[in-house]
Amino acid sequence: MQKKKIFLLLLIFLIIVVFVTLEWFSHYKIPDMEEETFPTLKLKGYKNITLDLGDKYIEPGYKATDETDGNITKKVKVTNNIDLNTPGVYEVVYTVTNSSGNKASVKRKVDIRLSYEAIYKGTYDSIDNTVHGWGTNNKKDGKRPNIDISNEELKKYNAYAMGNDEKVLYLTFDEGSNESYLPEIVEVLNENDVKATFFLCQRYIENHPKLIKQMVKNGHSIGNHTSNHDSMSSYATKENFSKYLSELIELEKTYKKITGKNMEHIYREPSGNYSLRTLTILKDLGYKTYFWSAAYRDWDNKLTKEAALKEMISHVHNGAIFLMHPVSEGNYLALDNFIQMMKAQGYKFDLVKNIN
Repeated sequence: MQKKKIFLLLLIFLIIVVFVTLEWFSHYKIPDMEEETFPTLKLKGYKNITLDLGDKYIEPGYKATDETDGNITKKVKVTNNIDLNTPGVYEVVYTVTNSSGNKASVKRKVDIRLSYEAIYKGTYDSIDNTVHGWGTNNKKDGKRPNIDISNEELKKYNAYAMGNDEKVLYLTFDEGSNESYLPEIVEVLNENDVKATFFLCQRYIENHPKLIKQMVKNGHSIGNHTSNHDSMSSYATKENFSKYLSELIELEKTYKKITGKNMEHIYREPSGNYSLRTLTILKDLGYKTYFWSAAYRDWDNKLTKEAALKEMISHVHNGAIFLMHPVSEGNYLALDNFIQMMKAQGYKFDLVKNIN
């Protein structure tokens, strides 16, 4: 009986201890640990700004705040690499640091576009304007061919004729006619998840707005092939420079009107006719020029699917840029087989703008 009483007393004691402990914890507040704060940095105006060549860039402004430090706008550091005299897309970077050492950073893009105010430099007159037709020795042994100007020399003009020596192929299509298999070619590319580059003139873009918007949506590149497919070297003079600019700018305007986007600065000379002067001017205007290292008579309307496929395969080499035209049915019909065969051999397909 005595043991039972002692047990009950101990049990009551334990219950009281637990109750008191719980009651104490219910009223005890654990001190908050100091939380790290990060500043907030917001841009005023547009995050993407488009200016014409030669325009003045006016900073739209920004504001930085911090929960602890308050308004720290004066601490914002702004860096940019904008060259108002050279077309291209530039970045303005804004960075701010609070008293705790925490940072915030935002970017604004500034696109300097071509305008009719671009200046013909006097130094252009001293650069050879002799017209050359682009060509390669079109080797069919799987080896990289010789080209008119070496890759290293071309890079001085932001120009390319081949990709790197890797198992990557670049499909490019030059459109010179409204009557072609281009819609069907795009469908084949989409079904095979292959992106290609199309160098188009103004009339085709104007007459096929729905197709153009779909091509852009699917990730294909559309490059400038001039408005009228004229030989640009004839306009590469001080007297005709406004016409030179017009051939590029009018196409850019048409593209933006249809797609709502700025045209990429990728270019191919009409018929592959170039001069060192035109290459220099194009570089100064922010364009990259793309020639080719694999070509055949693919524009022949009598070209069969079998003949076209044989030609395509025979011209394959690492980094090959294929020049193709969408006017031949045989050329279009062979495309699906060619892509699948090349993928089976470990080749990948890419856009020429990704060559570096």
